[in-house]
Amino acid sequence: MILLLLALISATTAFQGDVVNLTLNEQATVTLDECMYFLDTLQNSSTLPPGEYGIKITHSCLGNEQIEIRTNATTDVITIKVEKDPNPEESLVEAENEVLSLRKEVQRLEGEVSYYKKLFEVLNKINVDLYDKLQNLATENDELKRELELYKSKAGNYSQLIDELRLELSKMNETVRQLQATNEDLQANLTKIDAELSRASANLELFQTLFFVTLSFLVGSAFALMRR
Repeated sequence: MILLLLALISATTAFQGDVVNLTLNEQATVTLDECMYFLDTLQNSSTLPPGEYGIKITHSCLGNEQIEIRTNATTDVITIKVEKDPNPEESLVEAENEVLSLRKEVQRLEGEVSYYKKLFEVLNKINVDLYDKLQNLATENDELKRELELYKSKAGNYSQLIDELRLELSKMNETVRQLQATNEDLQANLTKIDAELSRASANLELFQTLFFVTLSFLVGSAFALMRR
């Protein structure tokens, strides 16, 4: 292995179809030869954080191929000698298996895409339904606000009417108290008059008795004089 300032490479000599590992010691922009690519991104140029990355050497590579590692401060170049594949048949089978695996992965991803598309449609429909419901609720809320303002207005009118009725009731209560006072005065006067009437009746009876006694006396005296 060759120790570099920026990175470590697992091999400087490789065969077509091999995978070599690049270990970055700091973040850098790595640019591979066009016949190579990163296994993770399937691209030949990426800005990568520190870590280990697999690099696929395709069968189009042959001879000295370069890897450029660039930071803001410096740039290093690694040269890999790529030799012809000693077992092209095995590599072909491996490539076919890899293609088959990729096709399966593509089918799986297409299935996921189809699933997420349907999920998106369902969620979008739900979102539309929710939006419609929210609009309806907003309309109902506005209507309730208008009704509330109407009830508040009516309540204000009722409150004013209640205040007026309370004032009238207060006046009526005052009138009742005055009438009660007048009635008490009348009762007192009536009691006084009744007492005076009783005394007058007693005096009348006394006067009547005296009248009849006097009359009897006078009549008796008259008859006595007539007999003489």
